[in-house]
Amino acid sequence: MSNAAMPWYVRGVIGIGAWITALVLVALGGAIVFSLLDLNDPGAVAVVGIGYLALGISLLRKEQSGVFAQQLGIATSAAGAALVSGGLAAEAETFWVGCLVAGLLTVIVIALSKDKILQFLVAALTAGFYVGALIDHRTPYFIDLVALATPVGLYLLLRPTERDLMPTAVALLGVFPVVSLMLADSSSAWWARDLEQGGTFAQALHIVLFLTLVFLHWRNSTDSKVKLQVTAFAVVAALVCVLLPPGGSAAMLILMLAFVIGSRPFAVIGAALQAQFIARYYYSLDMNLFDKSLLLMAVGALLLAAWWVVQRADARGESR
Repeated sequence: MSNAAMPWYVRGVIGIGAWITALVLVALGGAIVFSLLDLNDPGAVAVVGIGYLALGISLLRKEQSGVFAQQLGIATSAAGAALVSGGLAAEAETFWVGCLVAGLLTVIVIALSKDKILQFLVAALTAGFYVGALIDHRTPYFIDLVALATPVGLYLLLRPTERDLMPTAVALLGVFPVVSLMLADSSSAWWARDLEQGGTFAQALHIVLFLTLVFLHWRNSTDSKVKLQVTAFAVVAALVCVLLPPGGSAAMLILMLAFVIGSRPFAVIGAALQAQFIARYYYSLDMNLFDKSLLLMAVGALLLAAWWVVQRADARGESR
């Protein structure tokens, strides 16, 4: 059974298992190079990775292969991509080389294999090197640069091509929320210390993308009542995004995207992320309980105002 025909949650479990197996294979490749062959050369790790990648893709390209062979192919290919990218990045002593190599390997994987799980893992590896490069080079306002992955992922998702690029799009859409959660837990960590993180541009970008999705839905609607409801929702949601940290606006964008494309997985992920950001934001506010209460009351008043507008539109529709 091809993983393309599996439910998304089954593919998720297989993906996690494949990534864990890939980490084991990465450790094995490093042990072979540094311990067994006694080579102190990161480039040799890349050579082992090329072998892994070739073996894994050959397994995935075989017709009528079983689930075990597919998972082994995914794990071996992902480990190969990690070893090649990591080895060359270590050889050049810069994450940017790893990002470039991982990006090229993503293109190769898309061209040679139709496996969605492998495409997601290699695209996520590329995104990881990208974020690592920004942090390693102490790039000012790096969180704003991380947010640039969001419009690319959104474009790939809404503009289908002959090749299925949805896994790459999902990986890109998840970069900013994941980094935002890491910053929420590790704002005082060594890699974030004395680094101007930014966030204003990222928040504005996500709000603009959110309003763009709302406009697309509004334009396709012919019912005036629905248009009024969508407008009220957009105003309230945009104001809430302004109050929340940039990660909250990204989660709101994912929720709107789930509504536009009718995706339950995106809806679940967006709701979970929004709950995380709201909770973390509330406890991280440098405010007393009274000011926090006023903030919550303001958000509640906005939501009630939107509810009133919607209810009033419904009442007018029924009276007609």
